Amino acid sequence: MLTLYDHPRSGNCHKVRLMLSMLGLQYRSVFVDVTQGAGREPWFTALNPLQQVPVLVDGEYVVRDSQAILAYLGHLGATGLIGATAREIGEIGQWLSFAAHEIGNSLQPARLYHLLGEEIDIEAASAKSMRVLGILDDRLSAAQWLACERPTIADLACFPYVGLAHEARLPLQDFRHIAAWIEHIAGLDGYVSMEGLPP
Repeated sequence: MLTLYDHPRSGNCHKVRLMLSMLGLQYRSVFVDVTQGAGREPWFTALNPLQQVPVLVDGEYVVRDSQAILAYLGHLGATGLIGATAREIGEIGQWLSFAAHEIGNSLQPARLYHLLGEEIDIEAASAKSMRVLGILDDRLSAAQWLACERPTIADLACFPYVGLAHEARLPLQDFRHIAAWIEHIAGLDGYVSMEGLPP
C-alpha cells in the first residue's frame, strides 16, 4: 500500500492525489499539518529532511518532491502520462522545472501571502505571477496540452497553483487559453478536485 504524507490545501500534494486517482492506485493518506509546524517534528524530518509535503512511501522506498513523485508514479503506472522517448522526456521535463521554479516562486508564495500571511514582497510576486501566466497562456494558445500533444504529468505539475490563482488574487479570467486548459484537466478521467479548484 502506498502512503502519501499530505496536506489537503497544498497544491503540490493535490497534483499527487490527482495522479494517484488517474492511475486508479490505492493509497493511505497521512495528514501532516505543516502550517502548524508538524513538518519540523523529528519523525517527519527523518522521512524528509526538507520538512515539506508531499512525501510518498512505497514499501521501504521514499520519494519526496511532487515533481519526482509524479515521475515515479508515471513509471509505476506505465501510462502515456510520462514520456516514451528522449524528446518527450525533454518536453515534459522542462514543464516540470517550470512548475517547480517559475510557478513555485510566484503563484505559490502569492497565494500563501493571502491565505496565511507569509512575509514576501507581494508586489514582486504578483508581477512575476502575471509574467508566468502570460508564458503559460501563450503556450496554450498553440496547443491544448503543455507537452507531447496529450495530457501528461507536465499538465498535472503546473495545474493546481494555476487553477488556484484566484486565491493569489490574480486575474485568471484574463487568460482565456489557461481557462480552457483548466476545463480540459477537470474533464480528464480520474480527475479529483480540492477546495478552490473546479468540482
